[in-house]
Amino acid sequence: MTVYGLDYRPKPYAPTSAWQRLSPLVRMERNALFRSKWGIGLFMFCVLPVFVRLVIMLGYMGLLPFAGRMRDAAENVPPAMRMWIPTYIEFYVEQVVSMEQGFFFFLVLTAMATARAIAKDRATNALELYWTRGISPRGYFLGKWIGSLQLAGMVTVGGALLLWLTGVLFAEDWGYLQETIGFMPRAMLALLAFISILTMLCVMVSAVSASANLATILWCLVLGGSFAVEQVLRELTPGNKSHSASVWDAAATVARAIADVPDRGASLQGSLTLLGALFVSLGFLAMRRLRVTEAIQ
Repeated sequence: MTVYGLDYRPKPYAPTSAWQRLSPLVRMERNALFRSKWGIGLFMFCVLPVFVRLVIMLGYMGLLPFAGRMRDAAENVPPAMRMWIPTYIEFYVEQVVSMEQGFFFFLVLTAMATARAIAKDRATNALELYWTRGISPRGYFLGKWIGSLQLAGMVTVGGALLLWLTGVLFAEDWGYLQETIGFMPRAMLALLAFISILTMLCVMVSAVSASANLATILWCLVLGGSFAVEQVLRELTPGNKSHSASVWDAAATVARAIADVPDRGASLQGSLTLLGALFVSLGFLAMRRLRVTEAIQ
């Protein structure tokens, strides 16, 4: 039956690029944590280390009462304490990649957001809807990873950049800029590589999991369990740096190598071997789980 008098107007065909189809997916994944009050609270909790370093930065710049003592202590600071002095690269890198300072906050953020990225869509049978929107399984995975990377980057790379810009703006002269501009590109690149590795592995874990809760548990086991295995190996083979079983330490070793920061007893070759094996195995399983025939079952 033909319909007349509805004033339909012809619209020219406009092809849509792959990035135009993926950008809403990236945006939704990046902003998913901010859709609820508890998500905003969780994000604020994860940026607490940035606020602590901001207080240290303001104190070092002379805006707080203990500025004089901090600058005096910075003159002869031992290498282990450089992560608390804003004129050293460790202040920006070690505060994120060290197990003592950055592990817990990064684990909470990724376990509650990144690890659930793909698993929650599978649990609601939403994967086949994406396949009908011109988004391929690889494009879907890429969009989820980029969105997760942006979320983690707000806390890590964005936090470090904010601290550095604060120091430059509140410094008495251009001395701080001249002293730190040489290592800041390496620091940013090291942090970007660090979160890229871990968020990629986390999204892969999410892709192979049947539910969001299972993905959260598996990701905690990957980070926490591998660290426990690493500690056991160090107790059994003291002084041996060839082994590397901790996923966190492996990613941190790569970041330290990029930033040219002394390592903490881990082998770069062993770290690359561990990460390569995980990428190959998890990537293979993730691609199989994201196949069209697998999604619609």
